Amino acid sequence: MGQKAGQKSRGNGEGNVRKKSDGRWEARITIGKTEAGKQKMKYFYGRTRDDAAAKLNDFLSENQHGTYIEPSKYTVAQWLDEWYNKHVVGSVKPSTRVSYEMIIRQHLKPNFGYYKLKDLGSGTIQSVYKKLLKSGRVIRKKADDKKDEKPVNKGLSEKTIRNIHLVLRKALQVAYLDDMIPRNPAADGRVTLPEAPKKKKIRVFTPDEQKAIERACKGERWGMIIILDLYTGMRQGEILALTWADIDFQKRTITINKQLSRLKNFDPGIPGKTILAVQPYTKNSNDRVISISPAIVDMLEKYKAAEDANKAKWADAYEDNNLVFCREDGHFVEPKTFQEYFKKKLADAGVADGNVHAMRHTFATRALEAGIPVKVVSQILGHSSIQITLDTYSHVLPELQDEAMKTITDAFLEPLKDE
Repeated sequence: MGQKAGQKSRGNGEGNVRKKSDGRWEARITIGKTEAGKQKMKYFYGRTRDDAAAKLNDFLSENQHGTYIEPSKYTVAQWLDEWYNKHVVGSVKPSTRVSYEMIIRQHLKPNFGYYKLKDLGSGTIQSVYKKLLKSGRVIRKKADDKKDEKPVNKGLSEKTIRNIHLVLRKALQVAYLDDMIPRNPAADGRVTLPEAPKKKKIRVFTPDEQKAIERACKGERWGMIIILDLYTGMRQGEILALTWADIDFQKRTITINKQLSRLKNFDPGIPGKTILAVQPYTKNSNDRVISISPAIVDMLEKYKAAEDANKAKWADAYEDNNLVFCREDGHFVEPKTFQEYFKKKLADAGVADGNVHAMRHTFATRALEAGIPVKVVSQILGHSSIQITLDTYSHVLPELQDEAMKTITDAFLEPLKDE
């Protein structure tokens, strides 16, 4: 018999792939014979030929190495491990990987891991969340004698529950797409989540506070970090990862395509529980080019001249990473070290409170107050959508709206009164 259209033959015991009438692709393989002597087949389905073939290849490889698990026998814990290794590691930013790994280890496996993947339902997920909201966090009350310490159950926050659900939903969605389960029990609408907590009021430095901070860091080496943050709104990690190659003095632009973070160390060959790492932004994510004023360009040029002199002084002992902002020996600035420096500058300026991120909020607020369109501010800040900018800086918008209405009235209505 001839080969059917759309079917790709393989060698004996390797299976074949064909397109079904419903549009899906089917990969199948003979895995033995029944007691009646008929061929025993195993099927894998995908939305494309490559999807179906990949599932078949995974089966062949795992079966050969004795690691294959029948979909019906998978526990949630086993699936979470597979999903994490195949779809998280190497596919997301290191900081996201750290977050997912912690949620899986601390919350998902202890509460869902022993369930069979095929048996996990929306009702079970809902009841677990209800329990975690009441007693999902164990705190030990401190006592003079450690023997007298007693654990106290506290509920997880609404935000933590929503973060847990995000990871579970993503993992189960892949299981659904891989035909491991008939539907995703954590899909939108199947589980009622606690309301998102109200956002805390953001800290914005007043114009007088901003001027005082600028005066306090004038002439100091790391003072330029503060100035650049106040006049670009860059994130701390983005500024600390900047290299001189990212700055175009002629065009007066800065290219932002990476950030510096302290992350959990997953490399057994590197000592320490955490490492300082530069995370490149993925394509089409937060990559952006922002303009800087001539005044900032002038300050950066003077700062670079001073840094070049410092580099020459250190000679061969200098660790040249081409960083704009670094320690005197050229190494990366530890984020916590800069945060401590910033707190000291706030104290020197007589500013009561605030953190590094408040500089970003201050820039955005000043920009909106100056009449820069929200869309432009959103692009400068690197927000994924203009809605994030609108939600974050809603405190400024009513004042801007009031000012805009006055401007329109003064420009058009007032002259009419005189006619």
